[in-house]
Parts: sequence; C-alpha cells; structure tokens
Amino acid sequence: MTNVTSAEAQEQLPGWTVVDGRLEISVRAKDFEGAIEFVNRFADVAEEMDHHPDFDIRYNTIRMRVVSHDVGGLTDRDTKFAAELDNLIDDLELKRQPKKVSRTHLVVVTPDIEAILPFWKAVLDFKETSGEDQPTMLVDRSDVLDPVRFDQRADANIPEDDVDPSGGPVSMHLDVFVPAEFAEQRMQNAIEAGGKLLSEVDAPSMWELADLDGNRVYLRSEQSNT
Repeated sequence: MTNVTSAEAQEQLPGWTVVDGRLEISVRAKDFEGAIEFVNRFADVAEEMDHHPDFDIRYNTIRMRVVSHDVGGLTDRDTKFAAELDNLIDDLELKRQPKKVSRTHLVVVTPDIEAILPFWKAVLDFKETSGEDQPTMLVDRSDVLDPVRFDQRADANIPEDDVDPSGGPVSMHLDVFVPAEFAEQRMQNAIEAGGKLLSEVDAPSMWELADLDGNRVYLRSEQSNT
C-alpha cells in the first residue's frame, strides 16, 4: 500500500473529487431500485477488494467517500477501489453529480484551546484527533457529522462588556470544501449574494469571505495556487 497525494488522486480519477483529503463522488440512478442495485454491487466490490468506504443513499442518489482510515489518508488502495467503482457507474449508466460534493468544518478561534476544548468535547460527544503538525479537531464518532476544528490565535478581540470566562474571544468561522472546478464560481455567487471578499491571497486554493455581519467563511478547494 502506497500513500497518494490529493493532486495525484485527482489526476488519476477525474470523475471523482478530492475534498478535505478524501475521494468523494455523488451519483444518481433512475429510481430507488436502480440505486439499490448499485449499492448491492458496490458491496460485492468492497468485499472482493477488502476495502469498505463510506456511502450514503437518499432515494436515487448515492454519495461515496473513499479514504484509508487506518493510515489517515489516501493510498493506492483507495484509487484502485474508486477506479473499480467508475466501471460500475458506467455499466449502470448512473449520472455523476460533482456539484453535490462538498464538506464543511466549523472552526472555533480561541487564544486557549485547552481552556475550551473539554466543553466542546462534552457537549458534542465527539472524539479528539490531533497529531504532529495537525490541527486539533473533534470528530463525530460515526464520521457522519462535520468536524469541529480549533484555531489558536491570540490577536482576536471582543467587546469589553462581553462575558468571556476563557479570557479569549468568542469567534468561529466555517471552512467549506468544494470541488476545484466549482470553487471560483461558488465564490462569485457568494459575493453577488451580498458577501464580501476579504482575501484572495491563497486563491484558487482558498478565498476568505464574510457576510454583512462579519461572519467568515474560508472557501477551499484541492488545487494549487502556483
């Protein structure tokens, strides 16, 4: 098993989208029975290859997410599995729906992660994940709900009359991961809808946006800004 970068996976599998370090795809069958037929054959492929990615079915739409959980990233096992599913998708003439693929992070900004992390961990009943050079995150134990990430930053401010037991700001933003080919249009749509572009220094891999109240969204995609 060999590690694969997001760029390598995206190049090998143009029918899939790499978002937040995972291969994802959304496909639509003609009806519910067609969706179930795909899922049954999908299960056969998973058993044969001894690889069991996540999937979600809503009537005639199936969304799949492929990643090697045991190594915490993408590997050639994932790309091989996705390639097999590509063949199955073509055989059953399912419609690909790249615009329906996205992932969101809630990001809590604080000068003292340790002071507030226990509260969030308890109230959400999420588990903590972190590693060397990796952000502190809380993730849903079933990996269904979007994760909460913590950003330690000492330069944020809040009004003096706010009650803040941690001694830091009450601040959070959303990280929204979208397919690379739709990211710029999503950014333009947000601005036309009344949003404000705060920064495009890291475009096209990231745009910093805000609503009229100043709530921030970091629109991200798996593409290079070079």
